[in-house]
Amino acid sequence: MKIISILHWVGLPFLALSSLTGAPDERPNVLFIAIDDLRTELGTYGSPIAVSPHLDALAARGVQFDRAYCQQAICGPSRGSLLSGLRPESSGLTHNYVKFRELTPDVVTLPEQFGRSGYDTFYYGKVFHHGDKDPQSWNRQEWADSLARGDKIGAVGGFALEENQEAKAATRKEMLAKYGEVARLGLAMGAAFEAGDVADEFYGDGFSAELATRALEELGQGSEKPFFLALGFNKPHLNWVAPKRYWDLYDRDEIPLARHPDAPTDGATVGLHPSFELRVRGGIPKFGPLPEDLQRTLMHAYLACVSYVDAQIGRVL
Repeated sequence: MKIISILHWVGLPFLALSSLTGAPDERPNVLFIAIDDLRTELGTYGSPIAVSPHLDALAARGVQFDRAYCQQAICGPSRGSLLSGLRPESSGLTHNYVKFRELTPDVVTLPEQFGRSGYDTFYYGKVFHHGDKDPQSWNRQEWADSLARGDKIGAVGGFALEENQEAKAATRKEMLAKYGEVARLGLAMGAAFEAGDVADEFYGDGFSAELATRALEELGQGSEKPFFLALGFNKPHLNWVAPKRYWDLYDRDEIPLARHPDAPTDGATVGLHPSFELRVRGGIPKFGPLPEDLQRTLMHAYLACVSYVDAQIGRVL
């Protein structure tokens, strides 16, 4: 089964496609992988500490883009732009609180074009932004969803540890009572990090990889059409939760802190990030600098998530 792998992450998208024309048995299957909030914190980009053997190997046998930039510095618009071919200023999609199809109802998306060209198209995980399933883009999603066989998807509330589950539920209840539905936009997201001593499939990204593997095994038995499978991973986006085994890949004391913690002299204030997504998490100071010990923990958590996703990609490949 010949598969072309396409890798994209919010921040550094890159894409390479072959022609969709030709006889069906000549057209390659396509695996499109999306990773949320991944920096160049990979061995293939020169990180001295990241444990990312599978992504490094994929880059070594493919094409690596060293100068690639996200279309918009936020998730939904960047994904919508890549998948539609429209710049955010053309589509009007510049934030996460509207679905791109509401602004551009007639756009033909990347997976939709594959479907029109005779491909079976389906996805697992986060491809478009959360809550935007865009059924118009997929023609075999019902079949793909059936492979879940009723299994549990991820951990309860995204956490494995009971204390984190309870804390998130209590905070969500408090925020909803105080602020109403606006609290669902990110005011009660629970702990910023977690190292659960659980199997990979307990968290959502591991389960997505499991479903993709099942789909590939079934398709490997023979299929009349080529396929376009999109597989989206949430990590290393907050919350930084990953099985403990991936935390154990790193020596905490060897993890460097940020090299440029201070704002540039005479820099524009508008260019300084308020860290809203981090500040709303439990246990994170709402104002002021973060203690160095916490900084190191957060860096550790991020790297653990990078290695967790790397392992899931290796499993699928």
